[in-house]
This record gives sequence, C-alpha cells and structure tokens, in this order.
Amino acid sequence: MEKLNFEKFLVYLRQIQNKIQKDMNEEVRTLGISSTHMGIIMILKTSINGCSMSELSRLNKVDNALMTRNIKELEKINYVYRNRENESQRKYHICLTEEGKQMAEKLEKIVNRKQKQFIDNFTEEEKQIIDQALNIVIQKLIKTMEKEEKEC
Repeated sequence: MEKLNFEKFLVYLRQIQNKIQKDMNEEVRTLGISSTHMGIIMILKTSINGCSMSELSRLNKVDNALMTRNIKELEKINYVYRNRENESQRKYHICLTEEGKQMAEKLEKIVNRKQKQFIDNFTEEEKQIIDQALNIVIQKLIKTMEKEEKEC
C-alpha cells in the first residue's frame, strides 16, 4: 500500500468533498435551487435577524459579487428579502420569507437523510476509527497553525 503523503491526503479530502457535493447538488436541483442557494438558506435558517451580504459571503466562502447574484435569484423565487431597519439606512440584512423557511425545512430533512445514509455505510468500529483519525488530523493542524503563528 502506498504511503500517505500530503498530496495524497488532499486528494482524498477533495474526493470526499466532491462526492458529497455532487450528491447534494443532484438532490437540491430537483427543488429548483443550487447548492450555493442551499448554503445561503441554511445559514439564514439559523440566524434570527438575518445576515448581511458580507457575512453571507464570508460564511459561504464566495465573493460579494457572486453572493449578490445568488441573493437576487433567491429574491426572484421569493425565498429571501432585504430587511432595512429604516428606509434611510443603506445597511440591510437578508432574511428568509415564509416560503424560504419552508424550503429550509425541506433542505434540513435532505441533509439529515444524506448524513444518515453516509454514516450508516460504516460499521461502529469504522466510525470510531474515522472519528479518531479525524481528531488526530484536526489536533495536528491546530498545533501546526499555532506554531506558525508564533514564528511570525
């Protein structure tokens, strides 16, 4: 068996991410939205007062221009609206409409079902091994990052 190196490790992570994302994209496409829309809706579902465009961009890891386009698309299908505190303010928060909240509920069910399908493929022993391995990876990354910060 080939020894694990950083490049191979990154390839494995990308393969996992791509498979999960492809599977989710296929599912949400049947609802008439994209995976980016899904990310926005799910973030807004957990936000009581909505989110600013910059917050949504940062949390979804997309630039402001792409976020603006996505918000306009979600406004067109009546899933989100811009909430201004008062008309004289330029600042606003993006919030879910009632239809958006209903879509968020559907999406949450899909996510829960997909997670269960994915996790149920593993035995209890495999789940424990994966959990331990990922915890090791996370702890090593944290230590490496802290060490690099101290060196700067």
